[in-house]
Amino acid sequence: MAASGVLEVFRRSDIAAWGLDPGSVRAYVRQGLWVRLHHGVYADAGVVRECAGDPVRLHRLLTRAAIASLPVAAYAVGPTAAVVHELPLPDGPPATIHLVRDASADRRALSRRISSPTALVHVHVSGHALHEADVTEVDGLASVSREVAAVTTAAGLSAEWAVAVLDAVAWRRPEVPEVLENVTEDWPRLRGIGTVRRALPLVRTGAQSPLESLSRIRLVAGGLPEPALQVAFHDAAGLVGVADMVWEEWKVIGECDGLLKYSSREDLVREKKREDRLRALGYVVVRWTWDEIMRDPRAVVARIRRAFAVARGLGRAR
Repeated sequence: MAASGVLEVFRRSDIAAWGLDPGSVRAYVRQGLWVRLHHGVYADAGVVRECAGDPVRLHRLLTRAAIASLPVAAYAVGPTAAVVHELPLPDGPPATIHLVRDASADRRALSRRISSPTALVHVHVSGHALHEADVTEVDGLASVSREVAAVTTAAGLSAEWAVAVLDAVAWRRPEVPEVLENVTEDWPRLRGIGTVRRALPLVRTGAQSPLESLSRIRLVAGGLPEPALQVAFHDAAGLVGVADMVWEEWKVIGECDGLLKYSSREDLVREKKREDRLRALGYVVVRWTWDEIMRDPRAVVARIRRAFAVARGLGRAR
């Protein structure tokens, strides 16, 4: 019997509601139809097999199981909440399920041992005074809000990746940096909160990907002026495109080339035409890859500085 949606995992109480004899659970597990994930919490064996090849889906499944196992309400937090909200993580889903429960919950219930002999990952449950605005539900999965997810995740990352995660929440939402500051103040004892506080002044609303965030941080650290982000360009034919970064004073455009940005020859031809139109507007275009900015950012900085000089020469020539 397959379960789906919020019942990707189910408890003995769900089984009784389906009209099945709870005593048949052992037989279903023995026959390989169900998998026991935690004490009293099960999943359809087919669902588990499907998730096994997808780390993100598996982490969400195990998060549902862990929440279902707890005697009190709990919510995904930190990197687990980042998985739920599809925020970027440097190393993919964590090996541990991170949950938070309201600190005012019944401590007697929380002290009840969770038996999980067949759990696939460890579960860490912390406590915090949660407000209504702090929690939400994503596809039936209880989680802290997207902003709280970003702050509690960033606290455990490097300084650069903390900015990248916070940038991801602020994308196209100019009100978010202030919200992030408020969340940070509400989690003063969170381990790593100092990293978040140092990252907040570097958060921008125009970084579309971790590559753009990490590039901006490394280029500025290398001595370049901070660029404008996601700038639209037009010519007589209409919209040329939106550039990742622009140093308008020097007429230089910076483009971060991700691995999936150009998936076909047509994409490359289209991008070549776009770049020709940008050059016709008087700009010099500089490109770099993930490997270049992470391995040798000084070389990218030098390339952009040379472009500043080229652009100045083109300006004088015109």
